[in-house]
Amino acid sequence: MLSFVTAALLLTVFILLTRKSPEPPAEPEATAEPEEPEEFTADHSIYNTELKSVGGIPVIHTHVPWDSPRRPGEVREIRYLTIHETDNRSSGADAEAHNSLLVKDTSNSTGWHYTVDDHSIYHNIPDNEISWNAGDNRARLGGNMNGIGIEMCVNLTNDYEQTLRNTAMLAAELLVTYDLHAEDVRLHQDFMDKICPHRLISEGRVEMFYQMIRDDYTELLKQEVRDTIKRGNGNE
Repeated sequence: MLSFVTAALLLTVFILLTRKSPEPPAEPEATAEPEEPEEFTADHSIYNTELKSVGGIPVIHTHVPWDSPRRPGEVREIRYLTIHETDNRSSGADAEAHNSLLVKDTSNSTGWHYTVDDHSIYHNIPDNEISWNAGDNRARLGGNMNGIGIEMCVNLTNDYEQTLRNTAMLAAELLVTYDLHAEDVRLHQDFMDKICPHRLISEGRVEMFYQMIRDDYTELLKQEVRDTIKRGNGNE
């Protein structure tokens, strides 16, 4: 008969020989790599141009301050022009008034690049920076992230017909400047469910407005050709 001590030793050896090795700790689940920021391509400009004038109208550059929520300050590619209307019919709500709002009021993050009325053009955010005006948040190829926002004034003391002409000329100038095409003009409603530019849409004049832009764009391209020929002939 085994002694108590011998039996205890044999039991210990048995336990040690038959015990399973502990499982290694599980590998932590792989976490998804953060998305890389969109890389700039050679297809679209990332540089701002300060136009001096459009159709004889001086472009007034008064940029929104860096510390304003209306100016995120992020550089992006320029793919579109986005047309809006201010929808403000107050008699004094011209381009200068909206310029003052953008520059001085920091209670809102909404911003855009240009405001146009029947006699003036204000430039408030560099063309190569995003602005919050299209209502599509940070959609990768959306209006906020890729569009130059242009607001047309509709105040009662404003000549709306002249504002349309001035905006068409500005749009054409920007298209040529940034090597875009007439089909790169968008309306605010193309990016979100909102009837904007309201008057232009409700009066059924969108195609007429687009044609104005195409005509001005074509004329600018013709002028570029004429200027190139002049330089080639040594006439400058």
